[in-house]
Amino acid sequence: MAPNEPTFDEIISKIQSCSDTAAITKTLAPFLNNLSEQFFSARSQDQADPVDALSPAVHSFAYLHFLVYRCKASHGFHPALLEKVWAFVTTCDGEQVRLASDKALSFAEALVNMATESQQPIIAIRPLATFIQRLQISPGQLTMIHPLLAKTCLLAQSFKDIVPILDSDISDVNPVQTHINYKDFLLYHYYGGMIYAYLKKFDRAVEFFKLAVSAPAEVASAIQVEAYKKYILTSLLHYGKVPVLPKYTATSVQRCLKMQCGPYSDFAMAYEKKSNIVIKTELEKIKTLLIRDKNYGLAKQCMEALHRRNIQDLTRTYLTLSIEDITSFIGLGSEPEGARRVEGIIVRMIESGAVFATISHEHAGGMVSFLDDPNHHNNTGTMDMINSQIQKATAITSSLVAMDQAISSMPAFFNRGSQLWDRVGVPTDEADYGMHMGYDAYADEESLF
Repeated sequence: MAPNEPTFDEIISKIQSCSDTAAITKTLAPFLNNLSEQFFSARSQDQADPVDALSPAVHSFAYLHFLVYRCKASHGFHPALLEKVWAFVTTCDGEQVRLASDKALSFAEALVNMATESQQPIIAIRPLATFIQRLQISPGQLTMIHPLLAKTCLLAQSFKDIVPILDSDISDVNPVQTHINYKDFLLYHYYGGMIYAYLKKFDRAVEFFKLAVSAPAEVASAIQVEAYKKYILTSLLHYGKVPVLPKYTATSVQRCLKMQCGPYSDFAMAYEKKSNIVIKTELEKIKTLLIRDKNYGLAKQCMEALHRRNIQDLTRTYLTLSIEDITSFIGLGSEPEGARRVEGIIVRMIESGAVFATISHEHAGGMVSFLDDPNHHNNTGTMDMINSQIQKATAITSSLVAMDQAISSMPAFFNRGSQLWDRVGVPTDEADYGMHMGYDAYADEESLF
């Protein structure tokens, strides 16, 4: 400690005397800001750890300051430090932590850096997820930790702890309370869409990408452009077509998307024709671009989804078809293993309830008999589900209006030079976004069904 700095006992006493919001803001915050960084990682002359004299629940504001510098100075996780981290994130006072939002973000980032240096990013996931819950005023509130958690889960390919957070729709975007910015909103929904796509929950992936793309903007963000590319592919997977973007999507954004995502739009138009040959040709044409964007895995899954939709179309016309005929109808008749592949697709569709059918091998090659849906959807359960969805849609509409107003008031929204496209349409800081994560998260060959 510097000669002119107070002693450990004086500092701890000062911290312990400031536990209410007013005292923390007026007295403790400036006091701690004037201390040297070395103090927060040092020990007293008798080798006692000052943190041990503090309660993470009662003295959360000061405890956070200690953890920030200790996590930054640590190379990899140490059991003693991890114990203090866990004690803090499980018991800290959210109101106190929100008074030091910059330190809260620094703590979360240092936590991820420690885990990454240990080549175990998964270690940071549960503490971050727990920390978010302590920070939030309500379950639907977006915090500045949300995008960091989502990115870390993608890097670790571990999603158990973030799915409940993602499933809780964002209904509160409050920069004053949480100090989030425009980029936080975009990145959280972009990464969240990637996670849902990885989990093959394509309906949710489409919604998350749409929220990123349609966010209020004066000019298009690089994040929005990348989100739109994945919006196209996940829409094809879930709907078989690309829904029109909401009317409130900024005209400048739509213009930029049309210019930057032309090859993806061409692929979508070819896809909607449901021609196996046409789509394969278009896919091959943009293969290099898809690989560069780490989207080739998603595009390949679109081919499997096309076969599924073509089979579903056949159920509306035929009662019985041979597997050989089905293989020919959907454009796989020229492939040596086409019939076996088609039978596998049908079996998985039957198991998932996508079609109702039976397969008989009494005839050479096998015959498929298509059946009617046994559920007539005329029961009270179906009506309850419809009413629930209507109520949910109404609530989402109200929250979207509020979010639109909140996002439009964020400083970064008005800054054309911050995280946006420059005049020639080149991403300004794509590496910072980590938009491609360094791998194709969807490159597996596993079937969708």
